[in-house]
Parts: sequence; C-alpha cells; structure tokens
Amino acid sequence: MHAPRTDPDELLTGRELRRLTVRAAAARADAGPGEIVVDVAYAVVSVALATVWVVGLATMLRSSLDGGAATGSGQVLGPGGVQALGTAALLAFLAGTVVRLGPVGVGSAGVRWWVPTPADRRGLVVPSFVRAVLLGGVVGAVGTAVVAVAAGLDAGPSLRAVLTGGALGLLLVTVAGLAQPSPRAAAVLARASDVAVAAVPVAGLALVAAGRPGLPALAAPPLVAVGLLAVAAVLVLRWWRGLESLGATVLRAQSAVADQVGGAVLSVDTRDLGRALRRAGAARVRVRRPRRFGVVRGPFGAVVAADLVLLGRSPSALAQLVGLGALTVVAQQVPGLGSGLGLLGVLVVAGLGAAVLGAEGARTAEMAPVVDALVPLGARRTRLARAVVPTLTAAVCLLAGAAPLVVATGDARWAALAALA
Repeated sequence: MHAPRTDPDELLTGRELRRLTVRAAAARADAGPGEIVVDVAYAVVSVALATVWVVGLATMLRSSLDGGAATGSGQVLGPGGVQALGTAALLAFLAGTVVRLGPVGVGSAGVRWWVPTPADRRGLVVPSFVRAVLLGGVVGAVGTAVVAVAAGLDAGPSLRAVLTGGALGLLLVTVAGLAQPSPRAAAVLARASDVAVAAVPVAGLALVAAGRPGLPALAAPPLVAVGLLAVAAVLVLRWWRGLESLGATVLRAQSAVADQVGGAVLSVDTRDLGRALRRAGAARVRVRRPRRFGVVRGPFGAVVAADLVLLGRSPSALAQLVGLGALTVVAQQVPGLGSGLGLLGVLVVAGLGAAVLGAEGARTAEMAPVVDALVPLGARRTRLARAVVPTLTAAVCLLAGAAPLVVATGDARWAALAALA
C-alpha cells in the first residue's frame, strides 16, 4: 500500500483560504444593503468627529501656548523645541505600541483554523500587513501635524514636519514588523521605546539647563524625507519577503494580546489594557540570584520590600519614572504650561503616572490573590503596605517638579501641594 499523496495544485493558498472564509461568512450573514449603508455612514461620521476633535484640541493647545508666550515670562522652549520633543515622544510611543500589539496577525479565529493548514503565511497575513504599513505612515503624519499645529509652527515647517513624521512612522512600524518573528528582539525593542519616551523630557531638561532656546523643529528637508521614504520602502519589501518566517507561537501570542487589548478598550478597563501591553513587551524570565533581605522586618516590611524589588527589576519603569520627573521641570519652560492650571494639570498627570509605575506589585497581587493570602496581614494592612511604593514614587516625582518652583518663586505652596498629592 502506498501512503496517500497530496496534489499541490489542490491545496488552497492563503489568499484563497481567506476568500473562501469571506464567502462562507457572507452566505451565512443576514445583513442587507441597508445595514451596510448604516455601517459605512457610522464609520464616516466617527472619522469626521474624531478629526474635528483632534483639530479643536490642537487649536486650543496652540492658543494656550501662544497666550503663554505673549506674557513674556522668559521661558526657554520655543515652538521648535516643543514640536521636536513632542514629535520624538509621539514616534517613540508609536513604535512601542506597534511592537507590543504585533504589526501583523490573523486574529484568534485565524490562529485556530487557518494557521494549522498548509496555506502560506504571507497570504494569510496580507490584510494586516497592508493595514500596518498604511497606519504607520498615516499615524506618523497626522500625529506630527497635530503636534506642529499645537506648537505654533508656520505652514512651511509644518508641511516638512508632516512629511518627515510620515516617513519615520512608516520606518518604525517596518522595524517593528522585522522584529516580530523574534520574541527576544521584540521585547528589546519595546523596552528601548519605553526608554526613548522617557528620554525625551530628560533631553528637554538638558536643553533647559543649557539655556538653548533655538532648538530647531523636527522637520527634515524634502530630499531627506524622500530618502527616509526610500529606506522605508526597501525595509517594507524585506519585511514582505520575511512574512513566511512568522511561526504559530508568534501569531498565537499576537492574537491573544490583540483580543485582550480589544476587550479592555471596549470595556474602558485601563488596568487590563496596561496589563496586556506589559505582557506583550515582557521578555523571557531570567534566572536571578536570590536576595537575603537582611534589613526587612515583619510581614509589612516584606510586602513593601517585594514591591521595591519588583520596581527595581524593571528598567523601563525606572526610566519612565525619571522621565516623568524631568517632565514636571520641562513643562515649566513651555509657554502656557509654566504656571497656573496648566502646570497643575501636568503635575497631576505626572504624579498619577508615577503612582501607576509604583503599583506594579499591587496589580500583580490582584491577578494572583493567593500571594497576599500567604502573608500574615489583615486586608487593611495589606492594602496599606501595597500603597507605600506608589505613594513614594508619586512623591519623588512631584517633589522633583515642585523644587524648582519653590526656588524660582519662593512660594512654598507648590511643595505643600506636591506633598498633599
């Protein structure tokens, strides 16, 4: 007897398998032309409302910055500096988000039904590949345009900034796609993006300390932007050719993260959203040398020490904490944010972000309640112990921002406000 052989001509390609699935879903769906028109109209109205909201926000920020600059308060950062720092932070955040979500994938149903088939991976992930390439360029260009308008740049530099931002956005998304087949490389890129986001306010602080108000805007000449687009196009072609290297494990992890992020966004659950993004950017657990904790006394101190160790083992969290502290100082040199409600809002956001960074132990304990159940502490004292590190990180961040205010203005109420927060 001979083993059955499969005729290669009878196998479905990835593209054919997707089309077959679409036809089967359309045959079972009972949506008529009216429902399709309603869905299209809903999408158009949503995009229009989002555009109006973004333009209004950018205009409001621009008027606020122009009003602060008109007061002549002697702040260091001008429109070029604000645009350069804001665009750098936006692009770094875009890279980190894309590498965590995974630029390409097939969804949970595709992982379950398509991936085990002998269909080619490139044909299966083509829609997500095209979507990632388009979104990289569009988000980079639109985000840069919003930052340029808010910073108050003129029309010429704004157009060059939009072209530069689109090219850099496409380039960063392509790099994230090239790193996706390797979980270790993706984790390194995610951490590097976190450090880059945190380094932006640190760079602003260095500019403030050096007293350099003439920082140019992040707007390359057209020829340079075209060169960046050419490099991005070459990398996109390399990415396209390497789509077959996406393994089932990588696609399964991407679909799990995408499903968790989608559920968190739909339910407006910020804790679950942050948990999903952190899990996506986590690298393989390394074997660490145990610590003795000789200075720890009692269960209360053990919980606090565990939270501190968890914070210290996260380079991304430490970098972001430093960045938030620098942000509170840099904001004082931005027109419109150097005093009053603008600065108060920056301090509140920075303090909240620092507290969230210090609450990793509490979030971990929430996912595994048995950890706190093993500690001989009551529920109230356990919650109090878990609140020590977030309070400490928020206080350090706010005091770092309040200290220059107290020195410059002689008003100790800023320090009191930071202590109360």
